[in-house]
Amino acid sequence: MDKEDIKYTPMMEQYLTLKKDYADALVFFRLGDFYEMFFEDAITASKELEIALTGRDAGAKERVPMCGVPHHAVLPYVQKLIQKGYKIAIAEQVTEPGNGLVKREVVKMITPGMVIDEGILDGAYYNYIGSIIKDKSLYHIAFGDISTGDLNLIQNQKEENLIKVVLQLGLKEVLISSNEEKLENELRNHVLVSYEEGYFEHQLASEIDFTPAKAVKRLLNYFKQTQKAELLQFSNVNVINEEDYLKMDLNSKNSLELMTSNKQRKNQSLLDVLDHCVTALGSRKLKDMLDRPLYNQSQIEDRLDYIEALRSDHFKRDDLKKALQGVYDLRRITTRIASQNASGKDLAQLRQTLSRIPLIKITLNQFSEQKLTNFSNEINDFSSLYSLLEKAIEDNPPLTLKDGGIIKKGYDERLDELKDLSINGKTWMTNFEQMEREKTGIKNLKIGYNRVFGYYIEISKGNLGLVQDSFGYERRQTLTSSERFITPELKEKEQLILSAGEKELALEFELFVELRDKVATYTKDLQSLSDQIATIDVYQTLATASIENHYVRPSFNQKNDVFIKEGRHPVVELNTKVSFVRNDVLVKQGGILLITGPNMSGKSTYMRMFAQIVILAQMGAFVPASEANLPLFDAIYTRIGAQDDLAGGQSTFMVEMKETNEALKYATKNSLLIFDEIGRGTATYDGMAIAQAIIEYVHEKTKAITLFSTHYHELTRLEETLERLKNVHVTANEENKQIVFLHKVEEGPTDKSYGINVAELAKLPKSIIKRSNDILKHLESDKDKTILLNLFNFDDYEAQDNQQVLTSELELVVNRLKQVNINELTPLEALVILKELQDEIN
Repeated sequence: MDKEDIKYTPMMEQYLTLKKDYADALVFFRLGDFYEMFFEDAITASKELEIALTGRDAGAKERVPMCGVPHHAVLPYVQKLIQKGYKIAIAEQVTEPGNGLVKREVVKMITPGMVIDEGILDGAYYNYIGSIIKDKSLYHIAFGDISTGDLNLIQNQKEENLIKVVLQLGLKEVLISSNEEKLENELRNHVLVSYEEGYFEHQLASEIDFTPAKAVKRLLNYFKQTQKAELLQFSNVNVINEEDYLKMDLNSKNSLELMTSNKQRKNQSLLDVLDHCVTALGSRKLKDMLDRPLYNQSQIEDRLDYIEALRSDHFKRDDLKKALQGVYDLRRITTRIASQNASGKDLAQLRQTLSRIPLIKITLNQFSEQKLTNFSNEINDFSSLYSLLEKAIEDNPPLTLKDGGIIKKGYDERLDELKDLSINGKTWMTNFEQMEREKTGIKNLKIGYNRVFGYYIEISKGNLGLVQDSFGYERRQTLTSSERFITPELKEKEQLILSAGEKELALEFELFVELRDKVATYTKDLQSLSDQIATIDVYQTLATASIENHYVRPSFNQKNDVFIKEGRHPVVELNTKVSFVRNDVLVKQGGILLITGPNMSGKSTYMRMFAQIVILAQMGAFVPASEANLPLFDAIYTRIGAQDDLAGGQSTFMVEMKETNEALKYATKNSLLIFDEIGRGTATYDGMAIAQAIIEYVHEKTKAITLFSTHYHELTRLEETLERLKNVHVTANEENKQIVFLHKVEEGPTDKSYGINVAELAKLPKSIIKRSNDILKHLESDKDKTILLNLFNFDDYEAQDNQQVLTSELELVVNRLKQVNINELTPLEALVILKELQDEIN
């Protein structure tokens, strides 16, 4: 039978009514101290959360499936479900328990893109949700973070790039119209898709063109409908003009390991090297700067000036870092206040943050640079707001609002009187307990309280004989080991105390809401303060990194020339056990560096080093080199590393060709191209032909600065015909038939591949190494290209190898024994030498 045909209890009917409106969400239904889930929601939640699935009588013949989680510890469960892509509707009790059914309403939705709770969010990352609107053949994307109030708009995206942009922005959820079936199918494999048809007419969208504004209005409508609150945290829309930034697609960012390393190792990305921000505000700002470097020299120089100023005094910069300690995530605290979700803890953390502002301003003013003084003067110290919070909020307020203990004594006379009455009542109870002990002679008599019976006198069974009728005790409850009594005097005092307590809690909540709403009027100003703190935190961490890692200030030229002296890879140099080999990068306008050298020699590191230096320079940071003079690049396109797209049915070579095409399609003469061994995924001559054609195309048509590594040594002859192409190679030496990588880049092509040497380093069987050398000799002498050798000869090779190993071991033993003077040797020393020989042979 359908649920509609069954007569359920009133409470379950209430649940089913709510569930109809939130069919795509798990409904957390508040029952006392628990959030309960029923039917399919319970089955799903019990499985995903690994909690017990039980049942509940609900009027039907069979118990309905049920599971639950404690309301005071709900956040970890919510976080786990959100990470798995579920939506959650929080249904709270909105009337007090009494006669009849308690009224319940969904007070907010929590989805992967709609989170404001501190316990679920990662402070170092934005939590973006996007809204996509189609405009003829183009798309507009509004995206924002409801927890910070950030709202952005990117316009005029081509359909072919849409998925890449969604992934690049890191959207957790995307809103589309329900009639966008094709778009939904494309998005579903990458991100949670939700439908939203409504538009919220907000003044923020009034200055944006009509169709792009619809993306903003749809997003704001979703915010408003799911959060059931005003949108005070959104004060402006940042319309992103992509021409103002250095363009990089997601593939390039991943290849260059900007945010995370390809092997997911700690401290292996460029962000790991840079991010020593004190605040969560700073960490998010730094990610933004790294994710979107500038294409405007004056803005870049402005950032560099701030870093230069902060580099000037190590001790004052250290003082600034100390001043920033104790600054909480002001942006997200402000949002919780503006959206009426703040706790007493949030206001206490706001007060703590504001207490650091005067010290931050003083520290900045102590630097001699006027730029920092001007920055300090622009910071509002919020002294009046701090004074208000200092007067109103307790030092360590509880997380919940209904239990009181948030408002300080002295803030409100009415509340003080009620608190005094409660305190006096507790004192009276203590005195009353002592009096009753003396009157009855029962030393372990005690006064207790619970919500069912109120205050009571508890006497153990062993002392019941001491209770006399003259005491006026009225039996109220019998327990296994004791009896509970009341007296008229106790009940009279109870009414006074409980009445005062209820009035105290109600007034305290009223005062807190009044205070919270007053603080909310500062929303826009507090957001500006958040941005200022984030900015100065980023500048101090970049200044610190530049000094600790010996970076220099880059300069820029209009000639489109590259001059990097003694460049270093910022990540590799900090993670290598040996001294990092510094390399120059010298490229003239539109030049191509054709890089040859053995595998493992450092070709990819050299190319990544160059790209990361460019990114650091254009984000406005110092760079790892002794000198760097660069052009401004409008984009970086990379093809580094082999990667199949098995899910999409595409081979390594197809992925390689598609990414190369993407680069050639959009690159300009002001772009930077990084191509690592293009053509290796197909037959040798096919690959070589494609690689040469690409090089010639870039040289003649694109004219972008390009680094192109290859193992096709035949391509080095292109230097004779392409005037802007220059051969360089990564050096290596061969010592005692062993390859030694020098990692130094020098002019000219390499003279040898060293491929077999690398195979030997990889510990391939020596028979294969010998076989490879035999074949190589034949190929190099221009004899038959494919030679046949009896496979059984591999056994011969292995036998020869073993014999050589045995011979070398015997030689080791003989040489060592020749050095031993038996006449001076003790038995113990002889045993030690024998053990050493055995270890060396093993």
